[in-house]
Amino acid sequence: MKFFVLFLAVLIPLGAIAAMRGPIVILSNDDFTAENGVIGGSGTSDDPYVIAGWEILLSQDEPYGIRIENVDAYFVIRGCLIRGAANPDGAAIYVNFSANGTIEDCMVRDSLNGILITNSTGFTVRDNYLAVERLGIRVTGLERAHFDHDISPTNTVNERPVYYYFDLEGEEIKDIEAGHITIAFSRDVTLSGVKVYNGDGIYIAFSQSVTVQGADLFLNPTVAITVYNSPGTIVRDCKRIANSKLAGVKIFLSDGVRVENCGLYVNGHGISVDASNGVSTVDNVFFKNAIGIYVAGASQDIQVAKNLFYQDRIAVKLESSTRAEVTASVFSENDIAVEVRGATSDYRIAQNTMIGCGYGVDSLGSRGTIEENLIALSNIAIIFEEAYKQAYPTGNTVRRNLLYRSFEAIYLGTETRQTWIYENLFWKCERNGRDLGQNVWAPLGKGNWYSEYTGKDENGDGIGDESVYFGGGGEDPAPLMDRDAVGVILGVLATFGRRTIVLRDAEGNEAEIEAFVADDDHERFLGFQVLPPEWATDFAVLFIWEGPVKSRFHMRNVYLPLRLLLFDVKGSFVGEISMEPDPEKIYEPEKPFLFALEIPEGRWGALGLGVVRELILP
Repeated sequence: MKFFVLFLAVLIPLGAIAAMRGPIVILSNDDFTAENGVIGGSGTSDDPYVIAGWEILLSQDEPYGIRIENVDAYFVIRGCLIRGAANPDGAAIYVNFSANGTIEDCMVRDSLNGILITNSTGFTVRDNYLAVERLGIRVTGLERAHFDHDISPTNTVNERPVYYYFDLEGEEIKDIEAGHITIAFSRDVTLSGVKVYNGDGIYIAFSQSVTVQGADLFLNPTVAITVYNSPGTIVRDCKRIANSKLAGVKIFLSDGVRVENCGLYVNGHGISVDASNGVSTVDNVFFKNAIGIYVAGASQDIQVAKNLFYQDRIAVKLESSTRAEVTASVFSENDIAVEVRGATSDYRIAQNTMIGCGYGVDSLGSRGTIEENLIALSNIAIIFEEAYKQAYPTGNTVRRNLLYRSFEAIYLGTETRQTWIYENLFWKCERNGRDLGQNVWAPLGKGNWYSEYTGKDENGDGIGDESVYFGGGGEDPAPLMDRDAVGVILGVLATFGRRTIVLRDAEGNEAEIEAFVADDDHERFLGFQVLPPEWATDFAVLFIWEGPVKSRFHMRNVYLPLRLLLFDVKGSFVGEISMEPDPEKIYEPEKPFLFALEIPEGRWGALGLGVVRELILP
């Protein structure tokens, strides 16, 4: 009702002037004329120019409804209705290199972007209603003064308020619901428990040490959280950052940003890193993003660790970076787990488990190390694809990886040079691979182990007497005879914690077991998946949650029967289930539990315990 009254008040003095017109363009103080929609005023602080009461309908090729640039006269845009701003690079109202303006009581509908204020100072923005598909109110610039505006929460983006904060220090903003939040030129600010949805997310600019924690962000069409020129920003414990077409979190020109313990679902990019150094992404869950983590702009020292990537098209893409590390993460059912492009160098991909991905590692980078990963059920586990002379992957090392039950273990394209391949396990793959480049197998006198190798070792030195040949010309002259010489714990399992536990049965008998501890999301997701049964018979995994749960269990990609023992918060026994390696069956315990112990049936039987009554954690 407030807007309706003001709109009528503006129209009454207009007399015979029509309320509908085309776009307004003012590029200097001299353009404040009646032809350009000015209905009064002289441009002073006491008597500003007034642009009011207009209905502006844009055609498809018109980027702006009202465009004002390079002015310092005082002016007011009031009570205007603007529709059809459909250009993604345009806006209903656009102001650039200007000062002393007020935008109030306007309505924007059927548009992509609402109000854009760039490189300008001293604006007042209030009581505007913006129904948009992309940006509501966005302020950009390069100087502190460009962000010093009075923007009121009486503005709304898709019926939710806009909160604009400038020059804060040491403050906490809690539990607000918004269509948009800006934090500019601020320090040590914490956003806690905020909810931003169906708007244009959170925008952090030219600030230091801002923390966003416990936020719920969804259906923000462009970017849920933008971090621009804001070093030391932390995004943590945000369980839902979802449904943004461009990115869940976009980091640009911001060093030392951390994204921790967040859920990033169904975004264009889950996290986008551009021209930013020292960014870390740890303990996050990614699901059905086009790209889980995208790194570009020659970003350096990027850390991707202990994450879960599930059904993202490309889980991690290193477009242009130096010294990026992807470690201790679980990748499942991705088209590509890790993609490395030619502008990336000195990368490391280590101790990851990749399950059912089209490609495990797809690299055109140079001087990288791919080591101690478990890559299973892939079309090609590791591929240096053909680059058609657009890139020349040089000086990479592939070592100590378990390439398991994949169609092809490794492919080295025509442009690959000086790739060292040694001490890998080629285990139950349909095809060991192809080498069409100029690479080095067994560079240190030890090659790789092959599950189908039938050669002999006459002198007993642990090296097979017959070479293994790869299509295209590759030759491993020193195949290993002992599989376990490479190590029996590879992939993410090698990063699990370990703990000695005690099981006590009803008669008081006890058995001591060393178990891997799965207490993070990616570890609990993994469990016994894709572990070769020849090794896994000696393992046990203790799952721990933060509080009692009734989680379900499956046996997809598990190759041996398991006994599941369940315990409550006090360690008291609450149930057990025998689980067969059936990929279709789901096991659902009847009672809540805090601890779940998975142990191979063979090892369980060897313990000699009766009915278990208690789990003891020394």
